[in-house]
Amino acid sequence: MAAALRRAACLLLALALYYPTSCAQAAFRLDVRPGYGLTRMLWLSDYNANLRGSDYDTPVYLLSGDRPGATVLAMGGVHAREIAGVAAATLMVENARVLEGRLFVVPCVNAAGMSVPDSLGNRPRALEVAGRSGARFLPWGDRYIPLRPGEKDPEAFRHPSGFVLKNGAEWRNINRNYPGKADGTPAERVTFAVMDLIRREGVAFSLDMHEARTFEDALNPKTGKVGKNSLLANSLIAHPRALDLAAEALFLLEEWGTSMKLEQSAPGYRGICHYEIGENTDCLAFLSETPNPGMNEWSASPDPLGLRGNPIAERVGIAVEVFRALCAAYNDRSERKIVVEGLPTRGEVQRDGLRGWLN
Repeated sequence: MAAALRRAACLLLALALYYPTSCAQAAFRLDVRPGYGLTRMLWLSDYNANLRGSDYDTPVYLLSGDRPGATVLAMGGVHAREIAGVAAATLMVENARVLEGRLFVVPCVNAAGMSVPDSLGNRPRALEVAGRSGARFLPWGDRYIPLRPGEKDPEAFRHPSGFVLKNGAEWRNINRNYPGKADGTPAERVTFAVMDLIRREGVAFSLDMHEARTFEDALNPKTGKVGKNSLLANSLIAHPRALDLAAEALFLLEEWGTSMKLEQSAPGYRGICHYEIGENTDCLAFLSETPNPGMNEWSASPDPLGLRGNPIAERVGIAVEVFRALCAAYNDRSERKIVVEGLPTRGEVQRDGLRGWLN
């Protein structure tokens, strides 16, 4: 009984700290408990001052080695419902030790989106998992940056390049607004900061960790038809300049027991991180996708932790494994290395659960 009361108290405290009751967005701060590898904590506003003091600012964690080498970037939480990327980035900050080079990690790029409920509805605001020191709570937010009071979505979204999306809400989608604008919309301000970080710090490659709906056939209640839910899951998407490196990383993943498919950025589809980062900087840009059953729009009983399939530990393990494979493949072809210790394999995360890898 006492243990149950403690868990309930922890949940209430987490909700009070991270999920304000106001319907307006509020500054969100992810629970990250850095390990000994942390060198410095910065803010996204260090790369775009227009984010300073706003709900869109978010921490950036730097882990530096004693020896010079390559600089790389890992990001999660661009879409705040895609929790495996958030958890994988958090795990990196809490466990990684960089021996050579530098690793920048942004665990929750869309802080404002994490501060509001998921527009899919019927989704939890926080998911309890076990960490080394007790209960941890994975937050669950929305895909988009929330509307501000008085705002409405346009009928369609037009990217500055002229590319048009019929869904007007995409103007609030961070991953449709690269390369950004320093004083633009909230999404443009965030993407501008990411681009400036990449340019200013000389990032060699970046990995943006996402999740997609699962594969299985299902009845779509909107159309009344049965069809495939998603073809994106378990894929690695790369800018054309990064395809060779991506292919080498996928061969390594296959050797390690993880199968993923390779996709190339579509040049006509503008605003996506892997295309715009690759076009506008020297960085080799990648985006990974794992299957998240909690995102299945048709599901009457969402399963974000994957208790019935695609468990969260497996998805987090895959995301971290992709990063490890990219580091290994990059080091095979570069004189400047990124050497990171302390990150688990997919098998270790599945064996131990998040309990073994979150502080």
